[in-house]
Parts: sequence; structure tokens; C-alpha cells
Amino acid sequence: MTHLEIPAEQPNPLTVIHTMLAGTFLSRAGYFMVWPYLSVELYRHFHLSASLIGAIFFLTSAFGIFTGVLASYYSDRLGRNLPLITSLMLSIAGFAIMAFSDHTAEYVAAMMLVATGRASTETFSKAMIGDYIADIRQREKYQYIRYYVVNIGSALGPLAGTYALSSPVLNIFFVSCAVYSVYTLALLCVLKKVKKLVKQRRNKLPSFSQSVLTILSHTTFSRLLLCYFLVMFVYISFDSPLIQAMTRMAFTDLNAAISLIFIVNAITVVALQYPVLYLLKKWSMKSRIQLGVTIISVSQLLFLTIQLDLIEWLVFSVFVLSVGELITMPAFSVEVDRLAPDDLRGTSFGLINLTSLGTALCPLFCGFFIDAGFTDLMFISLFLLGGVAISIYSSTGQGG
Repeated sequence: MTHLEIPAEQPNPLTVIHTMLAGTFLSRAGYFMVWPYLSVELYRHFHLSASLIGAIFFLTSAFGIFTGVLASYYSDRLGRNLPLITSLMLSIAGFAIMAFSDHTAEYVAAMMLVATGRASTETFSKAMIGDYIADIRQREKYQYIRYYVVNIGSALGPLAGTYALSSPVLNIFFVSCAVYSVYTLALLCVLKKVKKLVKQRRNKLPSFSQSVLTILSHTTFSRLLLCYFLVMFVYISFDSPLIQAMTRMAFTDLNAAISLIFIVNAITVVALQYPVLYLLKKWSMKSRIQLGVTIISVSQLLFLTIQLDLIEWLVFSVFVLSVGELITMPAFSVEVDRLAPDDLRGTSFGLINLTSLGTALCPLFCGFFIDAGFTDLMFISLFLLGGVAISIYSSTGQGG
């Protein structure tokens, strides 16, 4: 495999990475200003059922995920810069359409654009770290930093979204467009002198299907992919499914509770990520993931307490899930980075992004339980699926 050399006239690699990290914060904040509230908007404005809302989230997310995988392969061939800019512009277009939409079909089309933009942006950003940083330990460090800033953005996004929704002046969709535009312009300024990074690579990469088969033939990677899918399926229950369940039970002060869910989640990760990682520094990556998935699974049983309509129990349940998240999610990214071939880094992260199908399927799966009035059974099923994920991952030989 060939290692890419960055010409001397290009910006310092860390300048590009730091710009990407700052932009990741902005894009995540802009995304979470809007996305958590869409299920509520679809229910209140268009009176859609939980099952139909779940289907919409699944179809739009699945479209974005599969498109993102293909885009990731071509980013390996053509370079990461133009695809990243394009993905940001897709999100801007999607939020702009939402600002003028008053029909369900228009919302769905806009959600597809945003989902495609987000899936691609996430993949390209993770792969860029390996493009510009050769040292494995440094790459691991920046993967953790990236995850850290993602959660700061996730904390501020819903807070800003709640404020914008209550403001008679601000349009939340235009605010998100502006935030994404700042990132896009900053990236253009930094990358305008950067030449294509893959001149030597273009004729050496196998076809898309061959590249995918090469990566999936690695048994450890395939099992990691399946485990990650199940974990994402279980983890995302605190997003749309939990919110829909709370909406139907008329949870006290719902808008504030929704905002609090994401704020507690993000603040927990931001405040505890490095202290917890310090405590686990002697643990192998495999042991960290097993512990984190176990905690995420247990949190599903704690979500049964939402029937008490007590904000304190909701906060505690989200806190427990968040501790499991801060252990598990960045460790998965580090594992992918370690297993990914240098010349197929984007494709590898694109494939691992298929695990986001878990986040797309979960609202659909849970929607049927909610419509049938079986919220308790929903959370118990998610707990059991977490156990299956631990079993699959434990069978791998990866212990890094």
C-alpha cells in the first residue's frame, strides 16, 4: 500500500485537522438544532403515526447511508476535499428546503439531503485524520478529540434549537444553514491550496465491489461491523423512540425534557470522557467496548422509569447510557482506524457507517411497539439485543 506525501506548499496537516475539528463542532450543533425535533414536528403538524414517522426516518437515513458508502469509495479515488465540501452543501440545501416546506413530501426530500450530507461528512472527517496523520497514536488521539467536540456540539445544538423554536424572529432552519455555511467557507479557505492527494492511487484501487469484498473478508472487521450495528440500534433509543413514547404519554414539559435529554447526554460525555478513559487506560480496546455496551444495554431497563413521569429518573437513565456511550463509541472508531487498509480508509469508514442503519431501523422497530402500547416490551427487547451485540464482539480475536 502506498503512503501519500503532502507537498511542502500545502497547509500544515494539523491546520487542516484543526479546521475539520472546529467545523465538526459547528455541523453537529447545526444538525442537532433541528433533527431531534423533526419527529415532534411530523406528529404535531402532519398528525402522522409513530410507525409512519419511524418509516420516514428509516428511509431517509438509509438513503443517506448507502449513498455515503459509495461516496466514501470515490473519496479514496478522488481525494477527500471536494466530496467533503459537497456533503456540507447538501445539508445546507436540505435545511433550506425545510424552511419553506409545508408538505410531508417536501420534508422527506429535505431529510434525505440532510441524511446524505451528514453520513458523508462524518465518514470523510474520520478518514481525513488518517490521511494527514501517519502516527497511529496521534490518529487515536485525534479520533477521541473529534468525538469530544462532536458531543460539545450535541450539547449546544438542542439548547440553541429550543431557543430558536421559541423565538418569533429566528427560523431554526436558516440558523442551521448559516452554521453549516461557516464551516464550508472555513474549509474552502484552508483547502484552496491543497492539491489532490490521490494522483498515484487512481489506477491502483480495485472496483467498488472488490474493495468492499476485500474489507469484509477480514473476519474481525465483519464482526465489528455487526456488533456496531446492534449497538447503534440499541443506543439510539434515547432519540426518536424515547421522545415519541414521552410525547404519547404527555410527559411533563415535553420540549424542555427533550432538550434536557440531549444536554445531559452531551455534558456527561464532555465532562467524563477523559476521566473515564484515564481510569480505563490499562484496559484493552476490546474490554472497553464490552464494558460500554453492557452499560448501554442496562440503560434500556432504566428507561422503563419514564412511566413515573419524573424528570430525575429520566436524567439518571440518560446519564447511565451516556457513560456507556463515551466508553464505546470512540473505541469503535479507533478499532476501525486500526483495521482499515491505508488505501481504502474512506471505504472502510463508509462501510462502518452502515451501522447507522441501526439508528434508522430503531425508530421503525420501536414505532410498532409504541403504536401497540408495548413501550415496556420495547425497552426489554433493546436490552436483550445489547446482550447479543456483546456476544458477537466477544467472539472476535481483536484485543488491541
